[in-house]
Amino acid sequence: MPRPASPRTQRGRESRERVLDGAIELFATHGFAAVTMRAIGEAAGLDNSSLYRHFASKTDLANAVLDRLTVELFEVLAPDLAPTAPPSLAALVDAATATGRYLFDRPPVARLLMHWLMSAGEADASFSVSVRATDTRRPAGRLVTLVNDWLARGMRSGALRRHESPEALVLLIGAVLLRPATYGHLLASQEPRRSRGKARQAWERELRAAVHGAFAP
Repeated sequence: MPRPASPRTQRGRESRERVLDGAIELFATHGFAAVTMRAIGEAAGLDNSSLYRHFASKTDLANAVLDRLTVELFEVLAPDLAPTAPPSLAALVDAATATGRYLFDRPPVARLLMHWLMSAGEADASFSVSVRATDTRRPAGRLVTLVNDWLARGMRSGALRRHESPEALVLLIGAVLLRPATYGHLLASQEPRRSRGKARQAWERELRAAVHGAFAP
């Protein structure tokens, strides 16, 4: 049985999580370049010396943020996209809906992932991290590989409509990610009296229909 963490170790873990939470909000709102380590430390209630004990640089921190988010997404997707289970359209629709629901309830996460995906290969990207979608040593690469391989198996078996690679992955990411990333800034201003719960339910129906229509054989 593992020994419980010491109070000092537990405090360290909690402060590290506060840093990651604050960084998600700040990076999603202002982009990578505009956010300083000092601002992140202030958001987490830490001075610079304490902050740099957790992360050696802003890039290390951004990579850690992306690692945590993609681990969480992996846990959301894994039950429906198990590598040992035969792919099916129903499983894909369920996985897309679960992921969309997770992102809809976390707009900063959705916006941050949009920044990361849109900055790939750009020298002056606003969110420049060193994690690439093809690096399977990191959670982001493992997540992309899981989804891409699962889609490929589904298309080979005839369970899913065939798309050129990587168009299938791009199509799925766009369907799942775009509205959660933009809802708070766009739709809320146009629908001020509509509750977020009702908006999410309506979007889930639209998402299921969109994914079904795009991948039905």
